[in-house]
Amino acid sequence: MPQIKRILFPVDYSESCVGAARYVEAFAGYFEAEVTLLHVAGTGERTILQDAMQVREAQLEAFLASELKYFTTHRICASGDPATKIVETAASWQPDLVMIPTHGLGYFRRHLLGSVTAKVLHDLQCPIWTSVHGELAPKLEDIHCRRILCAVNNTVRNRCILEFAAGLTRELQGILGIVHATEKTDAATFGWYWGNGFERAILKRAREHVAVLQAEAGTDARVYISPGDPAKIVACAARDFQADLIVIGRHSASSADGHVFQHAYAILRESPCPVISI
Repeated sequence: MPQIKRILFPVDYSESCVGAARYVEAFAGYFEAEVTLLHVAGTGERTILQDAMQVREAQLEAFLASELKYFTTHRICASGDPATKIVETAASWQPDLVMIPTHGLGYFRRHLLGSVTAKVLHDLQCPIWTSVHGELAPKLEDIHCRRILCAVNNTVRNRCILEFAAGLTRELQGILGIVHATEKTDAATFGWYWGNGFERAILKRAREHVAVLQAEAGTDARVYISPGDPAKIVACAARDFQADLIVIGRHSASSADGHVFQHAYAILRESPCPVISI
């Protein structure tokens, strides 16, 4: 069962940040979690004078003051490289969840994660909530987390990922779905008959794999299995399932190597709803 009692929320006051703040408030309410708001004044902009820092500290104190007044909150204002400070704060405070929007902008949104978000996703090992649609966030009363879609693959972490998603679903009294993208065969390469036969064999093996996972995790979720690009398959399933949240694996089984799964960034960029990656 996920124990989300500490949420770290990096704050930069952008439209995406303001939208993400509504999700932070919702999660703090769901889990009765304490929240640390962290604002980092990047020294790359200009030298941050003491009086300027005082202005930023006052701005941070006022941000979400009424919305979070019933929760335990901590507010940290620092200067330096934002990504580095977020990672350092997470290492020190040990949050159960980091909530940070992406900042890929305009034409490049579908091809880029903000550099700060990308570094945080790479360097941290804890679960991270993120969304490319932060500025389009609904009102707090319209934010729900009832339909949770778990993306699984062929790695040894599948059971851990599914158990996290299942525990979150039970905690929020929601509905769980599972999506798995399989390899798409090329009929031109294998021949029409063998290409389609091979694809059917892959789908059959994938169904068996997910059935074993569900038996181990004690779930009975609706399952989406389809060949093709994982990011597109997950996004399509999320729309069909009307998912409020997607749970994916981000790191390999060896957490020390900092490796991020090949398709994790693409899934984050394509997702129609927020994603928690673990």
